[in-house]
Amino acid sequence: MTVNRAQFTSLLEPKLAGISNDVKMRRPPTIYTMFYPKMPKSRKATETYFNRAGLGPFARKAEGASVTFTDPIAGSELAFTHVRRSNGYTITQEMLDHDLYAEIVKLETDLQIAGEDDLEIAGHLPFNSGFATTDNDNYGFVATGFDGLQLFSDAHTRLDAGTNQANRPSTDVNLGWTALGNAIIQFTQWNDHRGRPIRSNPRRLLIHPNDMLTAKELLGSSLKPGTANNEINAIVGEGLTQESTIVSQYLTDSNAWFVIGELGDESLIWHWDVSPRTGQDDDWEKEVVKRKRVQGMSLGHGNWYDLYGTSGTT
Repeated sequence: MTVNRAQFTSLLEPKLAGISNDVKMRRPPTIYTMFYPKMPKSRKATETYFNRAGLGPFARKAEGASVTFTDPIAGSELAFTHVRRSNGYTITQEMLDHDLYAEIVKLETDLQIAGEDDLEIAGHLPFNSGFATTDNDNYGFVATGFDGLQLFSDAHTRLDAGTNQANRPSTDVNLGWTALGNAIIQFTQWNDHRGRPIRSNPRRLLIHPNDMLTAKELLGSSLKPGTANNEINAIVGEGLTQESTIVSQYLTDSNAWFVIGELGDESLIWHWDVSPRTGQDDDWEKEVVKRKRVQGMSLGHGNWYDLYGTSGTT
């Protein structure tokens, strides 16, 4: 629909003392870019990833006997197909000419606000949809990783068919001292596809605003919260800090929380198909101005290492 004078008659007469609009509201800082180690520009319709395991274990070599040779293990391919998203608006020239308050031209700022909001929604999908295997084709989001499972699972498989691994608790739990401590410990328990220990360090706590005060209690004190026994707060100094906590209004589950480590390139994946771009066209015959914003991406995860999450309890 085209914005015209009949919709905004209040803007046509010099009678208003003020105008309230969404443009004036303060916005949170950009969050989603913190989740992706790389955000490259793609030149293809689909980007494909592949994983493999390393060589097998060493074996004793007897004197004069042959060396034992082992093979790597081929994994699977993972494809991300980009989608493009858009929004825009149209305005009659009469509306632009007769708007006494220059209010309608602020729709351009509204368009950019809507575009950034859309990117935050997309960028949070690995967390908001991380407990299921349902893709979101509207955003080019792939829910499963190399192992064919959702991002947060207690049964991640290894290519050598070894013991399954977990990056979520067996029973979901709300944020608390014991729960966060168990998450930190879990970062030390993971192995590669050959069962060899890997090093992973927690670096950020991602929470809903409902948990911001709890997080401050857990990470802001040198003494263990909730006890009078003068115990040290053993969580402090293990990689997470109050300053590195991310409080996000874009988390859709108010009980969910996540620990993010030093992410590798094939952990959380984002490809730009089209970085946000705007454009304008004028309908010469109708005297209508058209403005648009287009952005395109695909996203998901490959490896689950360096990420831990729980949906909490209701």
